[in-house]
Amino acid sequence: MKIGKKIGIFSLAFFFSTAAAVSANEEFSDVDSDYWANDEITYLAGEGVGVIGGYSNGEFRPGSNVTRSQAAIMIAASLDLETGDRPDPGFEDVDTSSHAYGAIAAVAEEGIINGDDGAFMPNEPLTRGQMAAVLTRAYDLSAEDAPDFADVDEDYIFYQDIQALAGSNIATGYAGDNTFRPGESTTRAQFSVFTARAMNDDFKEEPSEIPSLSYFEDRITEAEETIEMTMYEEWENEFHNEEPKASFGEIEDTFLQYYTQEMTSDVWESFYEEELDSYGPELAQAFPFRNMEDISFESENSNEVVVSGVEPETELNEQAMYYEYTLTKEKDSWYISDMEGTPQ
Repeated sequence: MKIGKKIGIFSLAFFFSTAAAVSANEEFSDVDSDYWANDEITYLAGEGVGVIGGYSNGEFRPGSNVTRSQAAIMIAASLDLETGDRPDPGFEDVDTSSHAYGAIAAVAEEGIINGDDGAFMPNEPLTRGQMAAVLTRAYDLSAEDAPDFADVDEDYIFYQDIQALAGSNIATGYAGDNTFRPGESTTRAQFSVFTARAMNDDFKEEPSEIPSLSYFEDRITEAEETIEMTMYEEWENEFHNEEPKASFGEIEDTFLQYYTQEMTSDVWESFYEEELDSYGPELAQAFPFRNMEDISFESENSNEVVVSGVEPETELNEQAMYYEYTLTKEKDSWYISDMEGTPQ
C-alpha cells in the first residue's frame, strides 16, 4: 500500500459535505457526550488524527448516510495516503474538479474502493456490506473464527469481509436478532465507529461472553427439530411398519448431541420409553419452542442461561403454557439442560 502525506486540507474541508469543516477541537452540536458514538467521533475529529470534520453550522449529522466519496476521503485520511500524484482512475462520474478526486484516485489505485462499469457513484450511500469490504481491504483484516449472522449466507458477496470485521471485533451486528443487515446504508456515526476501531484497538468491543438470545433460539429450535424427527421415525416404525421400537440406548447418542447427560437421563429417557407411544400424530406438540411468544432471557450468567416464553392456546393445547429452557455451558458448547412448563 502506498502510504504518504495525509490528504490535503482542501479535501478534508469537504469530508461528509461540501461545507467548510468545523474545527476538530470543537464539539459537534448534535453529538452529546452520552451519544453512543461520541468517543469514536471525538477521537477521529481530534488534533493529531484529523480524519473527520463537520458542517459549518457545528453539526456532525451522525444519523445521515455516508456516501462513497465521503468514505473515500475518510479512508484516505485514516491511512495517511498520498493523494496528490495518483493516476486518473478513469471514472466517468468523477473528474479532477471534484472535491474528492484525490481521495477517490488514491483508494481506487490501492484497490480499497472500486467502481462499477466505469462509474464510482460518489454520491451513492455506502451499504454496510460494502463498508465491511472497504475496511477489510484498507486494514488487511482477516478472521478464521467469527460468528455467523442470521442474514448473511456463505455465498453472499461480502460474506468473508463481514466475517473479518466481526472476527476482528470491529462490528458486532445487531444483538437483538443476530443480524448484520448488509444491504442497509451505513450512517456517518457507524462508519466513524468502525473506522476508529480499525485504527485503534482501544475502541474495539470484546465479544460478549454470553451469546445473543437469537443464538439460543437457534440452538433450541435445532435441537427440537432433530429430537422430534428421531422420535417421529421411531414412532412411525412402531405404529406404521409394525417394527419393534428401538431402545432408548440405541438413539441416546443423538440426544447427547444437544442435551446434557442430566437432562437425557432425567427427562428424555423416561419420556421416550414411557410416554412416546401415546403422542402419535400430535408428537410435535411435545416441542413448544417454535410456537412460543414473548421469548426472552429470564436469567443469564457465563455458564447458564434461562430462555423463557409462552406457548399460546391452540386446538391441540387447551391452555397457554409458560416454558423455561435452561442451557448450560459445557466444554465451550451450550446444551439444553432442563425444560419446565407451567400452565397459565
